[in-house]
Amino acid sequence: MRYRWAVLAAPALVAGCAAVSAPWSEVTGERYNLAIENRRSVAIVSVGSTTGWARPQALTVDPGRQRVVVESHGQGSFRVGRVRELELDVAPCRRYYVNAQFDDPVSSDFRPVVDHVESIPGCGTPRG
Repeated sequence: MRYRWAVLAAPALVAGCAAVSAPWSEVTGERYNLAIENRRSVAIVSVGSTTGWARPQALTVDPGRQRVVVESHGQGSFRVGRVRELELDVAPCRRYYVNAQFDDPVSSDFRPVVDHVESIPGCGTPRG
């Protein structure tokens, strides 16, 4: 009986290891550059078909051309954020910091910007 479970579990373990070693990318709404005026963090709504609502950590996505939808946080007298989108060519093994760039400190209108791109350490290398 124990051997039967071992035989059934082995393919799942091998498939799990293969998924971990594949190159991936990440998109986060956290700020990277804190000194840029009128730049704010955002909530990542979705990247392609992957949703990110209420996720404080970076969203893991497949590399390639992706539609990124973000929502700003309330600013000034505006309590509710606005939703915007951008097209992004996501390279493998890169983390993208997407933020909101406001024209001034009281406006609710913004444009989404890529604040910073960095390499993900250990991405694409087999873990073992």
